Amino acid sequence: MKRLLLFTSLVLGVPACNECGPGPQYVDVTGLSAVLTRQAAGTATQVVTTGQALPVTELHLLLRPDTRLYGTAPVRTGGFAAMACEPADPTFTEQIDSIRITSRYDFDGQHPAGTSLNDLIRLDNGYGGSILLSELLRTPQPVPMLVQNSLQFTQTPTSSATQQFRVRYHQTNGEVYTAETVAVMIRP
Repeated sequence: MKRLLLFTSLVLGVPACNECGPGPQYVDVTGLSAVLTRQAAGTATQVVTTGQALPVTELHLLLRPDTRLYGTAPVRTGGFAAMACEPADPTFTEQIDSIRITSRYDFDGQHPAGTSLNDLIRLDNGYGGSILLSELLRTPQPVPMLVQNSLQFTQTPTSSATQQFRVRYHQTNGEVYTAETVAVMIRP
């Protein structure tokens, strides 16, 4: 009898899928970090440190927004709340309007210090394909499109092997965030 009562209370107390969680959850971008990583074939990804030398083929730029999660209803605290399904994934409130990646040093003859390098950076889409960052950003993009994939340079710098990248990130709501990487030595 006790088992039947416990089972019945659990089944009747579980909300339907359209009532999962505390309501819609949203993600607001509050800042930006830019991290260089080394991704050599057959090895684990490593964060690149200041002054480290690596080939351009192994250099990847990761953009990581600082975020704040919020919802339309307060999150339940304390106790146990059974759910019949998983709550929906949080949604970013804005889209990326533009990203401009520059270097503090001359990259090559056509890209002196401070000019956009977007035409030299491709985005790995995770499906074996890629697209140039300058082409992708012709229209606003969802935040996960850029932050879940790495950016990679299509060529080696010819003016200076030392490079330190600056990122200017602009959202459709007018918010602007900037970040800077460590200085590294890029080898052919």
